[in-house]
Amino acid sequence: MRRLAFPVLVLAGIAVAFLWAGNFGIGPVVVVREDQIKIVQRLGEVVKVLEEPGLDWRAPVIDEVLTYDARLQYLNAAPFEKLAMGGEKLIIDFYAVWQLSDAHAFRRSYPRGFEQAERRIQETVNSIVGAKIGGLTRAQLLARSEVIESLHEEADAELASTGVDIVEVRLNRVELPRAAEPAAYKQMREQRRARSRELRAMGDRRAREIRANADREARLTLARASSEAEITRGQGDAESAHIYAQAYGKDPEFYAFLRSLEAYRATLKERTTMVLPPNHEFFRFLDPRGGLAEPPPVSAPR
Repeated sequence: MRRLAFPVLVLAGIAVAFLWAGNFGIGPVVVVREDQIKIVQRLGEVVKVLEEPGLDWRAPVIDEVLTYDARLQYLNAAPFEKLAMGGEKLIIDFYAVWQLSDAHAFRRSYPRGFEQAERRIQETVNSIVGAKIGGLTRAQLLARSEVIESLHEEADAELASTGVDIVEVRLNRVELPRAAEPAAYKQMREQRRARSRELRAMGDRRAREIRANADREARLTLARASSEAEITRGQGDAESAHIYAQAYGKDPEFYAFLRSLEAYRATLKERTTMVLPPNHEFFRFLDPRGGLAEPPPVSAPR
């Protein structure tokens, strides 16, 4: 049993060594992890591309194994200067997320690996951003214009043949150079002042319109009220005359007496002097005998 166990342990150790060496492209066994893509090449020519995780074989010494990271890659590009519309210089900073999509094309396009690929990605995006910015104002850039949203699509279309898939491109910052900041801030302040003057002028014009409308509405309301008051007053006078007429028709003598009392009260004050004939109608109810010998006929009120 002991004699049998020793060869088994030796074989197991050799297998483990092959597997360990296979992780680094050494030995006949090739180990492919989930986050890797490996290329087996012989004398500079691609023999096979291993994208699925698992074990494979290669000819030691003759075959060479190239290992690539299959995960998403993050590129934080170096800031660069570009001219926007109107000749304004801006500092642009962006990041890109990319992934290896075709290992064979990637090996052919970037023989020095990921570092060379990232330089190509930055140059491509710089060129695309420069072309975009030339037709945009600073305000559009600061607002992250929708035109910028298509950066990753254009970069992906240009780099797809090199085995690179551009997942996302975003602007980190869009800033003015330090030397241009004071002039830019001054311009922004002047723009805000001009906008405030415009808003104040609009407010004053609107206030005048509101006051004019209010005054016109007040005059119309007063005119309607005066018209209604005159109509009501006329109706009241008509109703009053109607009541007086009804009262006179029921007892003309009593009505004449009341009207005479009202005339006496309004006319005869203290030390009042009147020049009238004694038998004047005005003195009819002042005769101590109870009336004139021949009282004049009572006329209906007008």
